[in-house]
Amino acid sequence: MGRRFTKEMYGMKKYIFSMGLMFGLLLAAAQPFSPAQAHFMTSAEEREIGAAAAERTEEKYDVAWDDDIVEIQKRLIECNPTQLNWNDGRHTRWLAPMKLYHSDHPNAFMLRGGYSYMADSMVNFMNTYQNDGYTNSNNLRPMNRSNIYNTSSVAFVMGHEFGHWAGKDHLEGYDKQFGLNLLVGIFGGQAGSVGGALAQSAGVNLVDTLIDRQMSFNQEKGADEWGIKFLENVPEYSTGGALTKFYRFMKLEEIRYPDGKRPKNFRNPHPETQKRFDRVADYIKKSSNGRVGVNSYGNVFLDRVHLDIPSRMDVADVERSFYIAGQIAAAIKKDIFHRENISVVAPSESRYGYDPNIPRMSYVVFSSKDGSEVKILDLIAYDKTRSYEENLNSSIYGKAEIKMMDQIIGLMEEYDRTHPRRR
Repeated sequence: MGRRFTKEMYGMKKYIFSMGLMFGLLLAAAQPFSPAQAHFMTSAEEREIGAAAAERTEEKYDVAWDDDIVEIQKRLIECNPTQLNWNDGRHTRWLAPMKLYHSDHPNAFMLRGGYSYMADSMVNFMNTYQNDGYTNSNNLRPMNRSNIYNTSSVAFVMGHEFGHWAGKDHLEGYDKQFGLNLLVGIFGGQAGSVGGALAQSAGVNLVDTLIDRQMSFNQEKGADEWGIKFLENVPEYSTGGALTKFYRFMKLEEIRYPDGKRPKNFRNPHPETQKRFDRVADYIKKSSNGRVGVNSYGNVFLDRVHLDIPSRMDVADVERSFYIAGQIAAAIKKDIFHRENISVVAPSESRYGYDPNIPRMSYVVFSSKDGSEVKILDLIAYDKTRSYEENLNSSIYGKAEIKMMDQIIGLMEEYDRTHPRRR
């Protein structure tokens, strides 16, 4: 009888608390939420629940550590230290190394607490040579070093997921779901330290809630914005990597839905792929003060002049075009797209995209005088040990690529001549 009574009393307390929590949700809906407020749970609780979700994920999938993926994450963190970080002992929130999981569906996702995963099929889809929506496992390019084009695309997929973490999307989602404003009203600054416990006492399984919860449309849009800004700060990564990613998915959708009719998926909060592509193209245009234009056909315009960008054995034409468009825009934004900022650097001598195995190639680099701002414009067939004339006549690639660079530099100089800068 006593045990039964205790159980009934617990049930009554749980009911009363649930009603109070529901009332709090109504209050929360009526009051504006400030990002500066404490979150529903602490960073330690976030990590604990995220670790549990990661454990479930790794029970479900075949998961592997990949050195190339970790290297890309390292570059993103190094170049975005105010938004991204490892577990360095100085931060309460940090990113765990991203892992690969086996799946035939190209995807990636971020769990609470900085745990993230990318499907091996996504990596292969970005690393395959052709841009036709198919993956050719017999023609995959490696990542990192001088493989700047496909690595930029993989880096964007990663950067998008890290954007969910940097934007605290999971935390804010729980704030709204469980009524943070009520908790703040009752507990003040300690709301976060009791949020997880209160939810647990109300019978809420936070791990299941975490896995099942979908991001909102605005959170997905915001994660894209975070991702392209992360790429912008890495010398060898281009925001054009985002364009390539979306371009390939548009081609994949053409294969899946040849009639153009995509089925409604109300659980997928991602914007339409074409719209995501267009937003990145618009970002490139605005960040370059309207000087750089790019479309989904792979056409790039600098100061309204169409750039003649050749393809090469290691990079498809539109992929290279997207890369160059993003890098020119970033160089303009960083105010390093000028004659005095340009140099030709051998990959074996470069701090970024270091590669000792391609002696007859060179990076075209834009850099500030103090070296704090650097963007690699492209990798071209140019041997620094030879003269300009020798390189021009050495190969078909060399001639076409030097012609392309002459066009870009000529337009750059013409713009600076007609738009004097303030010193």
